[in-house]
Amino acid sequence: MSRALRHRVLMLSSAAGLMLLLAACDQPQAESPQPRPVRVTTVTLESSAPVARYAAVIRPRIEADLGFRIAGKVVERRVEVGQRVVPGQPLARLDPSDLDLQVKATEAQLASAQADAANAQGDFRRAAELKRGGWASGQTYDHARAGHERAKAHVTELQASLSVLRNSSRYAVLTADAEGVVTAILAEPGQVLSAGQPAVRLARLNEMEVVADIPEQQATSLADHRLSVEAWSLPGVTIAAVLREVSPAADPITRTYRLRATLQAPPSGLQLGMTATLLALPRHSVPVARVPLTALTQQGEQPAVWIVNARGDGVDLHPVQVVAYAGDWAIIGGGLSGGETIVTAGVHKLDSGQRIRVWRAPS
Repeated sequence: MSRALRHRVLMLSSAAGLMLLLAACDQPQAESPQPRPVRVTTVTLESSAPVARYAAVIRPRIEADLGFRIAGKVVERRVEVGQRVVPGQPLARLDPSDLDLQVKATEAQLASAQADAANAQGDFRRAAELKRGGWASGQTYDHARAGHERAKAHVTELQASLSVLRNSSRYAVLTADAEGVVTAILAEPGQVLSAGQPAVRLARLNEMEVVADIPEQQATSLADHRLSVEAWSLPGVTIAAVLREVSPAADPITRTYRLRATLQAPPSGLQLGMTATLLALPRHSVPVARVPLTALTQQGEQPAVWIVNARGDGVDLHPVQVVAYAGDWAIIGGGLSGGETIVTAGVHKLDSGQRIRVWRAPS
């Protein structure tokens, strides 16, 4: 082979190799599918029946006006409005001077009566001995016995009077009869009070309740509702309540009925007089989920939704039961238990097991 022919063969071989290399570079390479962006929401269950809401106020079940059992002049007040008290704690005190003098006078009368009773007992004993010996008549004996009985009765009378006066001395100090909070001061030092006149208003804290005014349309049906309370100053806190009473007569001006419900385990931050909302939910309501219409797709002939897996990178189709439609929402009565994350946008471009990426709006 000549030198020129060999050179030509080499040139053709190089050109063929270059063409094969370029053809290999032009072939598309297999790429892994990119995660599809989707919009999601979390499913929450709610009652299928409407929840009635009423403005309410937190009140004590028992709020009493405490007063002295005896009359007298107030010399000391030991509590202030809003102060918490315990059973037996002194609240106010009367001037005990007159009571102390009456006690001392009655004690002296009792000592004198006891001496007279001892003397009458001696006379009666001697009359009895003389009667047995025949030296005294029956009349003398009966007179001595009657004197002895009168003296004993007088001692008993004075002992009872002394006990009353000593109790009156203790009544000069007004004490709390239960744990509670002072809501009003009705007497000040220097004021003269009659027996039983209110001096301190005390609200017991062992049982709190909520008070609300209910329209007459719902007043008779609340017995079949579950009640709960939400205090405006404690957001996120729900307190269970039990219906205690509904007023049998409507208010003559507002035509509403006063409702009282006892609070179950009220939190420590709940104070008397706080504004609250009373919620009434029918006992036989069914929990449902409210989802956007854009979350619905189909599995055969049945509605379904895409549920995001626990890792958050895949979806599975899950059938649901639609019980109603409300505007842009679908009411789901079965198939969801609450807490699931479902796709709400892009449902018609998903396949089972497909990788996804949760789309978030830019901040």
